[in-house]
Amino acid sequence: MANAAEILLDILREAWIAIAAAMLAFAVLAMLAQVLKTASGSVLGASLIVWEAVAALFGVLILALFGFLGVPAIVAAAQSSIPSSAGSGPVTQLSQFCAALIGGIAALRMLRAAFTAIAYTAAGGSGRLADTLIESGEALFGMVLASMAIPIAAAFL
Repeated sequence: MANAAEILLDILREAWIAIAAAMLAFAVLAMLAQVLKTASGSVLGASLIVWEAVAALFGVLILALFGFLGVPAIVAAAQSSIPSSAGSGPVTQLSQFCAALIGGIAALRMLRAAFTAIAYTAAGGSGRLADTLIESGEALFGMVLASMAIPIAAAFL
């Protein structure tokens, strides 16, 4: 069970690195687009365009910081607070496996939400910060609920 958990967590780590690299590229491109939009708006004398671009620039920056700094810290804190020892033998191994797997999936889900929001911003849409935070909350709530099922089931065995 431990070998399967390590293999799956390695796959999830690689996926996280790939999504994080793509998110970094989209964030840099989105910020560059907003800087160019700010420059063109200031040349034209359109203050509304300038302030929209500045707000979008800060939105992309906040989303990128959330994706790179917030998501790993939130997942580490949530995963350390989940009880992974439910008994002895295979039930304990299964609960540890589930806690690790659910933590990895929740991290990917939160990073994907931040990536989607940055991609929308890079394409010229709204930042969707609220949707990102809602989906991150859903991932954490699902992580806690799913990992609590194994210890509760183990109590009845």
